[in-house]
Amino acid sequence: MGTRVVFDCNMYVQALRSPDGPAGRCVQLALDAKMVAERVEEFIQAIESVAIVLDGFPEMFRYDRDPDDAHYVNLALAAEAKLIVSRDRDLLDLMDLTKPDGAEFHRNFPDLLIVDPIQFLRGMGQ
Repeated sequence: MGTRVVFDCNMYVQALRSPDGPAGRCVQLALDAKMVAERVEEFIQAIESVAIVLDGFPEMFRYDRDPDDAHYVNLALAAEAKLIVSRDRDLLDLMDLTKPDGAEFHRNFPDLLIVDPIQFLRGMGQ
């Protein structure tokens, strides 16, 4: 099995909007096959075919700055993912060790990285 990755929901919206953009290319890597997204239902079915579905997961991380973003971190931790791919500034700031939230995040979760789509693609050799 390859590296597990969590894409935030905006990645999927951006992938639908621009399949050739960074988000679309990231999702395409996960699908590992060319897909024409003519209908949203077909797109969702394709994602489900490569996704791991978790029925609930513990809250191991809280993020007062943006509580909704904590769900992605908690999902990644429960799925034992090593990466979260997002363009969300609040999430990406958790990688900034010069900021208190970033330094604390790194101390608590040193193996979890949050990257933007372009960083992800570079890391995948794309």
